[in-house]
Amino acid sequence: MIGGFRSFWPVCNFRVQQFHPVAHKSPMFRKFLSFLLAAGLMVPTSAIPCGFHNYAPLPTLVDQLLGSDEIVLARSAPDNPFRFEAIEALEGPIGVSEIPYLVDSGTRRRLAIDANAAVLFARDGAYGPWQRLAFVDTPMASVLTVIMERLPAWKIGDDLGRFRFFAGLVGHPDDQIHKLALRELDQADYSILRALEVSIDPQRLLVRINDPNEAQYRAIRLLLLGLSDDARLSARLERGIQSSVSSENRFLGAYATALIELAGPDAVASIAANYLTDRQLSLLSREVLIEAVALHSGSQDIALERSISKAVNTAIWLDPRLAGAAARQFGARGNWSLQPILRTVLEEGTLLDVADRQDALQYVTLAQDATIRQ
Repeated sequence: MIGGFRSFWPVCNFRVQQFHPVAHKSPMFRKFLSFLLAAGLMVPTSAIPCGFHNYAPLPTLVDQLLGSDEIVLARSAPDNPFRFEAIEALEGPIGVSEIPYLVDSGTRRRLAIDANAAVLFARDGAYGPWQRLAFVDTPMASVLTVIMERLPAWKIGDDLGRFRFFAGLVGHPDDQIHKLALRELDQADYSILRALEVSIDPQRLLVRINDPNEAQYRAIRLLLLGLSDDARLSARLERGIQSSVSSENRFLGAYATALIELAGPDAVASIAANYLTDRQLSLLSREVLIEAVALHSGSQDIALERSISKAVNTAIWLDPRLAGAAARQFGARGNWSLQPILRTVLEEGTLLDVADRQDALQYVTLAQDATIRQ
């Protein structure tokens, strides 16, 4: 229990954040931590990394660099082709300790072909373990140069500049750089992602979207497909929701968010009719769908706002167990439009889980405060 409140801690759009010894040092994570320590206050999550209630993006290359005190480029040692030896320090000293990685046969071949190529390693402190981060060839070297130049600004919180830089690399002809950009944008709050200028090639995003070896890119690929304005993708996204909802698939939120982006009010109405009102589905799956709907609330699109209001209010009337989920997801975004329905559910004494009742009560209290301040 932090600051007297249990529930309204928007972990990256209310995702479950996994601790990582490097990621916890990033400015975005520090921003999230400072939010947690605030005395129960709720604000919209526009500066908090993206993700969903059942999905957490992995730390990125930049996250790892931000948490490192020593960053080096290494090649095979002259006296032993199987041993790495640092050849250049990008941060901290060089050659202080041995890099305990064997140079595998594939890397040896690539280094032999390109005399200017190297492997990027980093570690936290003088005694932290070395982490192998990337193979740095000529295209990657130019990107890494910019990253290192901008790392100080990103370290003190220039998240928007960071996202804009990587948005410009989506679709890069070098697949390693393209994927690097996808991983970085996977950290952006959805409102920021929508505002970025991203060149989206649906076919390139689709070609390996179901590859199990590239599952870490699936969520951001789905969100970018939703931003592509290609209405032909709606049916595919609808099938994705259908196949994900019963199994609580971790990409359910991305499928639903992308579909709402493409189809607007019709998608919200369909999600409500087919899933939110289906009591056979788990509360977790339905909360993820409410979260996707909440991500689109507060817009200037009147038709979309009406559709969202009708969908969520109806879902709560039909199943008051959703009151807590709705309070969490709309409250985490500073949207107080559900105050009447949540107040009614509480006043009627509808049987709610203790935690959900607490969340609904907190939402109503904060909604009243917001109304007074207006």
